[in-house]
Amino acid sequence: MRLAAVLLCVLWSAGRAENPDDYELVYVNLDNEIDNGLHPTEEPAPCDCRREHSEWDKLFIMMEDSQMREGMLLQATDDVLRGELRRLREALGRLAGSLERPCAPPAPAEARLARGLDELLQASRRLALLAGAEAQRPEEAGRALGAVLEELRQTRADLRALRGWAARRWLPAGCEIAILFPMRSKKIFGSVHPATPVRLESFSACVWVKATDVLNKTILFSYGTKRNPYEIQLYLSYQSTVLLVGGGESKLVADTVISLGRWTHLCGTWNSKKGHMALWVNGELVATAVGMATDYIVPEGGILQIGQEKNGCCVGGGFDETLAFSGRLTGFNIWDRVLSNEEIVEAGGAESCHIRGNVVGWGVTEIQLHGGAQYIS
Repeated sequence: MRLAAVLLCVLWSAGRAENPDDYELVYVNLDNEIDNGLHPTEEPAPCDCRREHSEWDKLFIMMEDSQMREGMLLQATDDVLRGELRRLREALGRLAGSLERPCAPPAPAEARLARGLDELLQASRRLALLAGAEAQRPEEAGRALGAVLEELRQTRADLRALRGWAARRWLPAGCEIAILFPMRSKKIFGSVHPATPVRLESFSACVWVKATDVLNKTILFSYGTKRNPYEIQLYLSYQSTVLLVGGGESKLVADTVISLGRWTHLCGTWNSKKGHMALWVNGELVATAVGMATDYIVPEGGILQIGQEKNGCCVGGGFDETLAFSGRLTGFNIWDRVLSNEEIVEAGGAESCHIRGNVVGWGVTEIQLHGGAQYIS
């Protein structure tokens, strides 16, 4: 029975193989599964899947890009302002810390202080310009930077206060040493010894002074001979500064009050041709006159002193305690010509103690100190 079933299956399979249509159908079905009915040599047509942006799409994209750029710009500007302000306050802190150290050498610290303050003020001005530009931006950006601007204003106020304090405490900018006259005494003065004889038909004399006290006549410097002890004098009074040439009435008075305990730069000029005389205080012309000691020549052979005058009151000359200067003095220079306005302003500028006269040059011409006068730095 089993043999008969096997023979029947073999005969049925052979009958199926004799039908060619069945083979063709199988072949076609296989082709359909492989290439989906397409001829193998045919290539599918390319499909352009890109979609054109509408006008609204383009507008929204531009707005997004513009807002992103504005946000990045505002953030960058805010970072710049905050960074500059942080460095400004750090530098201010370092300066304040160095000033509180009593053992620090004052001369180099003063020079660094002056340069540092100038740099800080310039930086604060740059920050103010940036802040002004930001103020023109939309209102929301201005509110975001309001706190930074307030801190900047406070820092600038602190700098001004620190600069005023330094002006009272340290030497003028560019000066490394000064002469201290600790008290008013007829024994305390300095004698100046120019390298060339003092014979002048015109001159300019400049000096930095910080007076402790001023009486009716407080001598800053004096040049005199045996014949005339009042050839040249620059002195302070209660309410004025006075330049005298040749003695007598050739005297120019400037009604300016010198602030005690603060550095002040004074310059006096004179020309014998027209008798023109002028006084300058802190780079500003405060008094001028003509017909003062016209055609006069200051003779050589005299004695030049700072802080006192040799008034000839006694046998062999002497000093008067009431005329003595008390305070500090630096940057003393004399030229044998009248300086221009620009030169006088420069003589009281940041490098004033590095500018030297050709008759007396500060730091070059010998100055001998007497009594308790001493060099300080």
